[in-house]
Amino acid sequence: MGRWVWAPTVSGPLAGHATGFERWLRTRGFSGSAVSQRIWQFDHLSRWLDREGLRLDQLTPARQERFLAARRAAGYRTWVSARSLRVPLAYLREVVPMPVPVPNGPLEPLLEDYRRYLRCERGLAPSTRRDYEHVARLFLAERERNSGLGLERLS
Repeated sequence: MGRWVWAPTVSGPLAGHATGFERWLRTRGFSGSAVSQRIWQFDHLSRWLDREGLRLDQLTPARQERFLAARRAAGYRTWVSARSLRVPLAYLREVVPMPVPVPNGPLEPLLEDYRRYLRCERGLAPSTRRDYEHVARLFLAERERNSGLGLERLS
């Protein structure tokens, strides 16, 4: 007897990107089950965009949070944080122009300088730069206040 295999499909505005997303995941070493789960997540995002009447280029950070809030409100316990969207958004940024968050406050310009330093001065790989930036963002975000980052108080 044959073995039953679940093969998720994508409908909505992201349907045309599903095959490319699957290929992209496999070339990055995602297992078969992880690929299926990510395609399922991609479908949920696509159907939500369709229900909201949004195009992909309208998927701003605020709307991404609305999508995640809708998942949480529907009782989902997985794929409900901004971090969970990093994989599909990374793929989409490679193939479709996506909105770039507008820097606000003192944190973003400082992190942009840090990214440039990691890329130009240190010559780090993109994945390593993202890891370093993530740690820096966590560190600095705890210090961010209305009056600035308060870095002068560090010793």
